[in-house]
Amino acid sequence: MRGDVFHYEGGHLATEGVRLSDVTDTVPTPFYLYAVGPLVERYRALDRAFANSRHLHCVAMKANSQPALLRPLAMEGAGAEVVSGAELALALELGFSPSRIVFSGVGKTERELVAGIRAGIRLFLVESEAELHVLDRLNARAAAEGRRAPVALRLNPDIDPKTHRHIATGVSAAKFGVDPDTARNLYRRHREFSHLEFVGVHSHIGSQITSVGPLSENARVLASWVRELRSVGVPIRYVDIGGGLGIPYYGDDTPGFTAYAEAMLPHLGDLDVEILTEPGRVLLGPIGAFVVTVLYMKTVHGRNFAVVDAGLNDLIRPALYDAFHRVVPLIDKDTPISNVDVVGAVCESSDVFARDRELPGLERGDCLAILDTGAYGFAMSSNYNLRPRPAELVVDGAAYRIVREAETEAQLVARELGHR
Repeated sequence: MRGDVFHYEGGHLATEGVRLSDVTDTVPTPFYLYAVGPLVERYRALDRAFANSRHLHCVAMKANSQPALLRPLAMEGAGAEVVSGAELALALELGFSPSRIVFSGVGKTERELVAGIRAGIRLFLVESEAELHVLDRLNARAAAEGRRAPVALRLNPDIDPKTHRHIATGVSAAKFGVDPDTARNLYRRHREFSHLEFVGVHSHIGSQITSVGPLSENARVLASWVRELRSVGVPIRYVDIGGGLGIPYYGDDTPGFTAYAEAMLPHLGDLDVEILTEPGRVLLGPIGAFVVTVLYMKTVHGRNFAVVDAGLNDLIRPALYDAFHRVVPLIDKDTPISNVDVVGAVCESSDVFARDRELPGLERGDCLAILDTGAYGFAMSSNYNLRPRPAELVVDGAAYRIVREAETEAQLVARELGHR
């Protein structure tokens, strides 16, 4: 699935009607920049792919919680997948209907579960038998208000998604979900939980999956569960197939939305269920760029380094996952190509954004864009080394604006000293 959001126009990297070099004339780097129009286009394309089924796409807020990106998706009718009480509260504030919110995550607190019950969310994705008992107690408190908690067990189907081990969530060694025997026992006991409604099944096998094969197998397994559970009287209405569809970080082709839907629907289309998905990276990743400035060039033992004004505290994916991100100059200079490591300013050997990349001759002050950083970029940033987190900007048509100001050193120092 290609269709680059960022492309060159007259030698300048641009998105929609904005040249990124014009942005750096007025906004100090580093910063994240997102394109709203392509985000909405991607959501609509995903929605069209599932048009022949009852479905709801619940955007994974953990990928990017920027309100300027989530509001347009809420207006398009998207749902939200939340994993914390704060994400739930934000989703509600941004206009996501409670009936379009699913609450997943391994370690939900009682406070978070109460908030979800009181909000009347569509579905709790339950990770364990212990969590079911917590839900039962909490829902009993709400019984006087006529509330019931709709739940789906998260199954661990032991399917290898062929992705990085840190983001493989449906294998037997992962902490997520329940094994088939435990799930089967809990579903068969569903009538014992008087204030719970067992109405769904769920499985999310991993992230950045670049083949539809494992996703199709997951859908097949979930379909078999629907048939089995209905045969023993469990009224399954929802099948949550999770997310995980990958994006072309290397610039190669990955499955498109149509291919994705065509792999899912043959297994689920005749079950009279609503299909829930949890897209995050596949929607948000390609619409973001992380823009940095070269502080200086250095050569050590014959190896060239471009030291930039950002670090792994801003973008941790390369250090955490050995993740590949394309790195391109904002202005396509006609200079000799050389191999360069693009590295950050944090005092860690793993603070490397790109190794051995072919780039035009770089010098102090040149700006670079690290692409496909709209998901799990700013959302995973930190203040390690007491470094301020960067600004966030959005492009909408021919205009751009700052939607989150960069933190300042003074703010961080005041926080450390306990000052307001």
